[in-house]
Amino acid sequence: MNVKVLQLHKRPAYFFKNIQDKYAINKEKKCFALADGTTQSFNSEKWAEIITKRFIEKPVFSPKDLIKSFAQSIDEYNSSDFEFSANPSKASLEKTKKKQGGTATFIGLQFVKNNHIQLISCGDTNFFKISKKKVECFPFSEVDSLDNNKHFINTEKLLDQKIDETYFQTKTISFSDKDLIILATDALSRLFLKEPKIISEFIIIESFEGLHQFCLKYWENKQLEEDDISAIIIKIDSENNLTIIQPDDNFMFPKEEEKEFIPTPLKQSNNYNIQEVRNSFNSIFKDFNEVKNTLSLQQILIFSILGMSIVFFSFLYFSLPKKEEENQKQLTEENNEIKNLESQLEIACNTINKLNNENKGLENQLEKACNTINYENKTQ
Repeated sequence: MNVKVLQLHKRPAYFFKNIQDKYAINKEKKCFALADGTTQSFNSEKWAEIITKRFIEKPVFSPKDLIKSFAQSIDEYNSSDFEFSANPSKASLEKTKKKQGGTATFIGLQFVKNNHIQLISCGDTNFFKISKKKVECFPFSEVDSLDNNKHFINTEKLLDQKIDETYFQTKTISFSDKDLIILATDALSRLFLKEPKIISEFIIIESFEGLHQFCLKYWENKQLEEDDISAIIIKIDSENNLTIIQPDDNFMFPKEEEKEFIPTPLKQSNNYNIQEVRNSFNSIFKDFNEVKNTLSLQQILIFSILGMSIVFFSFLYFSLPKKEEENQKQLTEENNEIKNLESQLEIACNTINKLNNENKGLENQLEKACNTINYENKTQ
């Protein structure tokens, strides 16, 4: 069989040595394993390396036996060398993570007799079998189920016997000589599940530059999650080649440019404030004029009502005397009319008082705006 391994670290990791995906291959046993160390856990790439190597040395497909095998590897993980950061804050965080242990996903497979593949999986690393017109997936066949995965292999949980057989999924799949097999970590698996047509573009990559450009292309258009990228492609044929496509030691992603903080100049800030004050001043002045015009109109109406009332009362006073009964009736009507006029006069007076109060408020705002402009001009 013809085997091709493709790996590229995520850009924030800068160097390939910081990749947290690990794989292992045993050609004699036709056994393959791929694990993805989680970023949030401590020294996860070491734990991923240990469990993949452990599996290909002694492949087991019983969840109970695999849990036991991995638990026996925890001492190797805990005794591995790790240099804490020179930065006290980072070192403190790393020591906290260490107490929580290492965590990784895992998938392992082995080609067995009668053209069958045995599979065992824990987590969101996925298997793809590409036939002529069909793609078969395991353990996840859609993105939602992959994203909802809650199971990982954690060293501390293994020690506390909190990982059981329900964490693992197993399957036996038949294959033909024309099938293509892919093991892929979660970011790449997610892309393949969303866009199966992209698989044909990926499998023809034959160089690191091709892999690099592929990842940049789909990172930039947000189709591929910004994460470590790892895949094992197995072509079932008579050849026996192993091709490894990875960056060399000199390759690194450019570091993000650190933007220097530049305070906004005081003068620029003052100009901005003056413009705001001027806008407010114009608005207040406009409102002030409108209120003045309204107030003048109301005053004219009040004076008109008063004048009409005087004329009316004068007419009553100088009118010819009438019969007592008629005079009494007319007097009642006149009293009602007077009350009505008094009510209108009271409403008009209240309106004048209200407008006067608004006028004073606007005058105060106008005075403050003028003072602010004078102050800003002085500071300039």
